[in-house]
Amino acid sequence: MDAVESIKTKSFSSTSDLIKKIVPFIGIVLMIIIFHLLSGGKLLTKGNVNSVLNQTVYVAIMAFGAIFVYSHGGMDLSYGGVIGISVLVSIFVANAGAPVGVVFISNILAALAWFLLNAIVSVYLNVSPFITSLCIMYMCRGILNTVCANQKYSIPVYLYDYDNQIFKVCVLLGTFIVCYLLFEKSSVGKKNKAIGGNANAAQQAGVNVKSTRMIAYIISGITVGIAGFILMVRAGSVSTSTGQGLEMNVITALVLGGVPLSGGAHVKMIGALIGSFSVILLRNGLIIIGVNERIIEGIQGFVLLVLVFLTYVKNKDGILK
Repeated sequence: MDAVESIKTKSFSSTSDLIKKIVPFIGIVLMIIIFHLLSGGKLLTKGNVNSVLNQTVYVAIMAFGAIFVYSHGGMDLSYGGVIGISVLVSIFVANAGAPVGVVFISNILAALAWFLLNAIVSVYLNVSPFITSLCIMYMCRGILNTVCANQKYSIPVYLYDYDNQIFKVCVLLGTFIVCYLLFEKSSVGKKNKAIGGNANAAQQAGVNVKSTRMIAYIISGITVGIAGFILMVRAGSVSTSTGQGLEMNVITALVLGGVPLSGGAHVKMIGALIGSFSVILLRNGLIIIGVNERIIEGIQGFVLLVLVFLTYVKNKDGILK
């Protein structure tokens, strides 16, 4: 009987895992069908598809890096604020006459500096990642609001050449491939997932927990910088609202992609890509069928709440891990 029960348990577990893998794909297909029908065919017009792609690119790139942090059970709410600062810094660099390569690197360095601060405080000073990232978000927002209080700063004309779909898709695919290899095929991803599963067990197995978490923040900072360049050339300027709300888009993208925010072995890089398309498609679809944007934020919040409850791992006392 024990053998039969064991077979049943394994069969149920494999079926459950398969369902978790295909649900994000089913979700995005259903959204396309439903919104296409409700919008009278407006969803899949060339202009709207380009709009969805433009918005998805920088959210997806940030999500590729965020997955390293969330896989070890971390939490980060600073994405919107940090990307705003990276855009601000790089626009100043661009207007000083720097070539595009230097502008691109300045985006990365500006974002990386904040993520290093985030990592040092949360990893080595043992401050809650939630609190640390929240403070950094407010600090970045404060700087952005002060500098851009009376005016917005625009990019020089030559940077508009990079606001094209081919460039964006190439950057998206390139970032995905590098992050996929690091997360799924190298020890970096495996160690972060091991920490998310059980940090104490990972440490006893020889994983340097602190340095591994630091690497995760570094990768995430680099991807935010890359996304900042894409956002900068698309928006053409920086203002107090730059990056506002993107942290929630990143988190929602991970959850919609089937990524458990408690981390662990079930975290997959493909989830970040699928989830990014899903969160932008959800917002875009609701807009084109006439839903008020304030209500959309409420819907997005409700969807996130439900999915977090479903994906978070619970301990034996029923408390979220």
